[in-house]
Amino acid sequence: MTLLFLGDSLVEFHNWQACFPAHSVVNAGRAGETVAGLMASLPRLLHRYPDPERVVIMIGTNNLLMEDYAFLPDYERILATLIGTLPPERITITSLPPFQVAHLAHSIVPRLNQGLFQLSQQKKTAFLDLFAAFKAEAQSVAACFTNDGVHLSDLGYAIWSACLTPSL
Repeated sequence: MTLLFLGDSLVEFHNWQACFPAHSVVNAGRAGETVAGLMASLPRLLHRYPDPERVVIMIGTNNLLMEDYAFLPDYERILATLIGTLPPERITITSLPPFQVAHLAHSIVPRLNQGLFQLSQQKKTAFLDLFAAFKAEAQSVAACFTNDGVHLSDLGYAIWSACLTPSL
């Protein structure tokens, strides 16, 4: 199975192939990527990787850190573009994790995740609730992150990978 990972540094900075050695993995994560940036580069990515069996999306971190909370319409356009090429059941939206960043209001990530969940329901894609998984699986949510509270630790990636495995 070919897996295409789309997103920001949370995608780019991990060796997904090592997590899923039985699959062919394409890591198209880019540090600093935003939802609008991914939307702009998506046609090129789909041309380069035309028929993945599964697409996993993790995007919105940089929007969130720049206090841009209005990215859901662009996210919806990403999904529309993907669904124009692939069946929706081959797409997995990954929620934003419970970032450990002091300046973020505690309600903002759950509110955005609710919007992402609603998009997944409307578009009939899979939804991976990483926020809930970190809360349930880790003794300390902070242990899922590096010191910056944004990038994932080995534990964070292990939880994410374990959550993805059943859908593959």
